[in-house]
Amino acid sequence: MASLLHTAWTIFRWGRPQDAVWYSDLHYLLVVGLSWALSVVALRWAVPEARPGLRALTLALGLYAVGEGLWTYLELFTRTPPFPSLADAFYLAQYPALIAALLHFSRFRLRRLETARILLDGLVVTTVMSMFAWKGLLAGIAGDPDLGLLERACSLAYPVVDLAVLGVLMLLALRGRLLRLQEGLFAAGLSLLVVADLAYTFLEAQDAYHSGSWVDPLWSWAFVLLAVGGLVASRTPTQASEPADPSGLPAYIVLYLPYVAIASTGLFLLELIWDASLLDQGLEIGILAVFVLVTVRQGLVLSDNRQLNHNLERASMQLQTAQALLLHQADHDPLTGLRNRNGFNEQLQRVLDEAAHTGTQVGVLFIDLDRMKQVNDAYGHPTGDAVLREMAARLRTQVRQSDTVARVGGDEFVILMPLVRDGQGAAHLADRLIAAVAEPVVLQAQAMYLTASIGVAFGPHDSPTPEGLIQAADIAMYQAKQSGKSQWRFFDDRARQTTVHQLQLEAQLRTALDRGDLNLHYQPLRRLQDGKTVGFEALLRWTSPTRGPVSPAELIPLAEERGLIVPLGLCVLNGAARQVKRWRREQQADLYVCVNISALHFAQPDFPQQVQQVLEAHRLPGEALVVELTESAFLKDLDAAIGKLAALARLGVRVALDDFGTGYSSLSYLRQLPVWMVKIDRSFVRALNDDGDAFIQAITTLAHRLGLTVVAEGIEEEWQRVHVLALGSDIGQGYGLGRPMPASDVARWLEEPSVTLNA
Repeated sequence: MASLLHTAWTIFRWGRPQDAVWYSDLHYLLVVGLSWALSVVALRWAVPEARPGLRALTLALGLYAVGEGLWTYLELFTRTPPFPSLADAFYLAQYPALIAALLHFSRFRLRRLETARILLDGLVVTTVMSMFAWKGLLAGIAGDPDLGLLERACSLAYPVVDLAVLGVLMLLALRGRLLRLQEGLFAAGLSLLVVADLAYTFLEAQDAYHSGSWVDPLWSWAFVLLAVGGLVASRTPTQASEPADPSGLPAYIVLYLPYVAIASTGLFLLELIWDASLLDQGLEIGILAVFVLVTVRQGLVLSDNRQLNHNLERASMQLQTAQALLLHQADHDPLTGLRNRNGFNEQLQRVLDEAAHTGTQVGVLFIDLDRMKQVNDAYGHPTGDAVLREMAARLRTQVRQSDTVARVGGDEFVILMPLVRDGQGAAHLADRLIAAVAEPVVLQAQAMYLTASIGVAFGPHDSPTPEGLIQAADIAMYQAKQSGKSQWRFFDDRARQTTVHQLQLEAQLRTALDRGDLNLHYQPLRRLQDGKTVGFEALLRWTSPTRGPVSPAELIPLAEERGLIVPLGLCVLNGAARQVKRWRREQQADLYVCVNISALHFAQPDFPQQVQQVLEAHRLPGEALVVELTESAFLKDLDAAIGKLAALARLGVRVALDDFGTGYSSLSYLRQLPVWMVKIDRSFVRALNDDGDAFIQAITTLAHRLGLTVVAEGIEEEWQRVHVLALGSDIGQGYGLGRPMPASDVARWLEEPSVTLNA
């Protein structure tokens, strides 16, 4: 407002002419004082990054306010103020502070080579402007005989510092970057200040300046712009880096401006040529021609460089795009576009860190798509990929905007739920996910049905680390899968302990296999008619270093799950073959040994070849070995099973159908499969007093009609032996006929006379 009043008064000249000095000086002093006060307020409330620049601005405006106060006093009360005066010292002292403030607010931090180029270009332009200023103004001041030394120095100091300010403004312009608001206000204020100073110097040289001149409002508005620029800068944090897409002066102006300035100095050469002698004119014209040719050549070089820079910038943009793509691919799954394991772990770590500070919970859902392998096998991997993309889209539609969905495996997904209050929200989400996955996927007119098993864990309760939390959810998912699939389960730490225990047990089992620490015990098979021992069943025994004896009911499923069932089965086959060969040679030539074979082991395509290699390694005839199989071994591929049994028969190896009468028992197996022995399950022997005798008699009658040998398992008492013998069983096995024993006890057992029953 004060500056507007000052401008209006300068234009309209209200009041008496003799009061012009008073009106002008007091209005101007008011403007300067208010500008300084505004900078003080801005400094007080400034953000920390802006305070150094505002200190410089406040110092500059304060120095100028002091100088203006001294000048006003001298002009109003002495009428003929001296020149130079103490006020001029304060006026000139403000400029370094103003330049420092501008450089701070403009974030003038560049690379070393770029800084050197801009400084050189700025010096070139400033030097040329100084030459014109010298020619037009400064030379006259310097050569004025009426000025004393101090007057001449002070008169030259103002345009010199103005040229320095112009040089700084030129540096900012040559950066080719769009000025921010506070920079623009500062630049405008300093430009007005320079124009006002140069106008004042010119008017003073013509003895035409007086208070209330048109120059005075330029100073007023200059300081208003500087103060407002400081106020804007006080609330704007200074950034450490330049904008990624500068859009200031056009690049060609920034590039050619120094050379235009250099070319303009040719005007001085023309003046010298005009005043020179004929001989000197020839030389100077030649120098001017060389100067012009060199300048033109440099312009062509600059054009080539500009094109090269353009190509480099384009290549740089392409490289940045490729880098951004690589960074995206490093954190995202290319098939579904979801985050991958790496990207999910980084996101989960950030969310866990926030949860640790806020005391909130984070939910992780681990999703496994059941039956994806069957889809890939039946329809091919391209169709499987399409199904995975469809499932990824379905999962995204079920989550909140703040949740994160990721694909961490072939058919495995995880979902991150930040800010979980309780397990109810995660449970509802798991139900929705299971329902969404269960909807049929229709591709190429073919409907495919999948289910999902989901595990849910919460961090940091279940684990404070991303890896541990995902593992906890994974363990819970396997619990859901083992419970029948298409279900979800919360993580239970007991499941983790079970998993750790199984991992330890697996490691110990592998070590035992490598070291040969597994033992075999042998249970006799005795002919019921006379009690003679006709063979033995090899039973695996293993003592864990930490657990003690491990039950076969726990050991066999573990070996099947961890891929150890084949080496375990071969270990038992070799151990049993070694022992039966010795017994046949030393005790009884017609003994045989029965070895239980897992359905997974029997499913190996080369199982008959494995058995053949065992027989050949121990030089054992095939009839010395009986392979015991349960009916589950034939369910998946009956034709392949028949082929393998035929191959075993050609080796002389006999096959026993174990636990017959339970599970998926089918009497058709007895007709289709080339088996030699049927082992009736012990549950029928225990039920002899109920209806077990009917089942045993039916199985025995049918087996004998097919020429098969019948073994009754689980005989523990004499009456059971008598009863199954009466029902037609050929061989008996059980604790009542002989307990499992180590190989070292078998020889003594065979030497004892046959008895009807062991007490």
